[in-house]
Amino acid sequence: MTRRRRQPRAFTLLELLVATAMIAVLAASLYATLHVAFRARGTAWRVVDEMRKAELAVELVRADIDSALVPRGILAGKFLGEDAVNGTGRASDTLLLYRAAAGALKAEPTGDVRMVELACESDGDNEGMALVRRVSANLLMTKVEEPAKEVLCRGVRSLSLRYFDGMEWQDSWDSGLRGNELPRAVEVTLELTADRPEYADVGGYWVSRVFLVPCSSVATGMQVEMFQP
Repeated sequence: MTRRRRQPRAFTLLELLVATAMIAVLAASLYATLHVAFRARGTAWRVVDEMRKAELAVELVRADIDSALVPRGILAGKFLGEDAVNGTGRASDTLLLYRAAAGALKAEPTGDVRMVELACESDGDNEGMALVRRVSANLLMTKVEEPAKEVLCRGVRSLSLRYFDGMEWQDSWDSGLRGNELPRAVEVTLELTADRPEYADVGGYWVSRVFLVPCSSVATGMQVEMFQP
């Protein structure tokens, strides 16, 4: 009897080509799935970022309204809200008020008085406007200084402010003409420009909130509808 010798077996060229093709198909499928997932993630981040940007800006405005002082005395000047529009015909209201600020130390119970101006201005070459906040800290200085400026939000399409006088909503407010009284509540509506060009005509994300003014002494003749964030 003769013993048959085993010959070593190996993959043929056809088998290698089939395996390579299968790996390429799997890699392409995985890339397409990850590409869709990353695009969805980026879209979600852009939407959330736009929402958070508007919400944070409105909350900063709320902090100023909550601390508004009654316009009486040496340091507490007018509460002046003006109804205005920008060059494109959209709402671009302004608000000037005096507010109480926190003390220099955390344990300090008293605070200082700041003059705060909220307004929208051109954002340079960027689309839309910028919501800016100008703060004057030292109100007793004889020399007029440039107020400190901070940008609360960019890409603003419109800013609308309304004031509740106890009976109905007003588009503007001048405490000097209203017995040095603060409004009962302030409605803040902030609209941002759309990220996508195809949505430019309908606008982007907008938020509207109604904030009560704690120091107001105006009698309320009707119920104020509150929108909680």
